[in-house]
Amino acid sequence: MVRHEGHPDDSGHEGQPTCRSRRHEPGMAPQLAAGLGICPSCRDLTEKTLIELPALFELCADAIEPRPNETPERVGGHRPSGVVRDAGVSVRSDILGVLAAWSGVVTVERGVAGPDELAIRKLVGFLAIHVHWLCSHPRAADFADEVTGLADSVNEAMRPDAGFRVAEGACPHPGCDQTVYAEAQREGAEPYEVSCGAGHVWAPRHWLALRAEQNGPGGGPSPSAEGAE
Repeated sequence: MVRHEGHPDDSGHEGQPTCRSRRHEPGMAPQLAAGLGICPSCRDLTEKTLIELPALFELCADAIEPRPNETPERVGGHRPSGVVRDAGVSVRSDILGVLAAWSGVVTVERGVAGPDELAIRKLVGFLAIHVHWLCSHPRAADFADEVTGLADSVNEAMRPDAGFRVAEGACPHPGCDQTVYAEAQREGAEPYEVSCGAGHVWAPRHWLALRAEQNGPGGGPSPSAEGAE
């Protein structure tokens, strides 16, 4: 699923090569980072998004099939639940497809063994090892746009009018008795923040730890108040 779409040929900054990501307005692209094929902001966003894809992948899973004793709450809008499920299935497939395609680029061009399983964590882990190489690749802008575009696709599938909000359990912050919710893109918040009614907020990676705690011993690392803002 590695795309080969054209990018605007931005030239500026006194003839210095500029980032060709489609995130930038024509004529407004910043210079490339030293030794890379994209700008520093695109590199940082790509690395951050790649690391958070497993959490976003699991968020889509909740829309497809809520966990036992868990009922997603409607928080507005009128999109049928079937549409939400279909969108979640499609986005999860796209995530695996894009990551698998770029893993293939790495294995072929670098001559290394790829992931032994088409699993989200293995694909992300593999690409994370080679992310610097990918960001310096001639198609680095395509890689950046496709990875960050996956987060945009999750955002669209789980947008507020889909009415998606899932209770994740009691807030682990000391002295807080509020319920923690995973809610798609609340107004004024970063997409896929997980928060409680008292305003304690976790990044997606800490949301996975919250789920592990709910699953009991052996489910994974427990969240701590340090993950809350």
